[in-house]
Amino acid sequence: MEKISFNDVILLNEALSDNQLNFRVHLRNVSERQAIWIEPLGICACEGRYDKLYEVIEKYFQEKGRKVVYTDGKMEFTLS
Repeated sequence: MEKISFNDVILLNEALSDNQLNFRVHLRNVSERQAIWIEPLGICACEGRYDKLYEVIEKYFQEKGRKVVYTDGKMEFTLS
């Protein structure tokens, strides 16, 4: 499993902000694995923006040669 750095979290949050997406991502360690969970910053502000959110996340990690694997209803992900 690929490691996720704090720098990845910071840069991904910047990319979300640059794309005017009202989400924030957070790093957590669960059962000896790392995961990033997605926090919507308001229901109305995020409605209809999930496809763009996933596009930005996947593009960010694809540029680093990494693949995103979603869990928890696509509100958390790990890297493979």
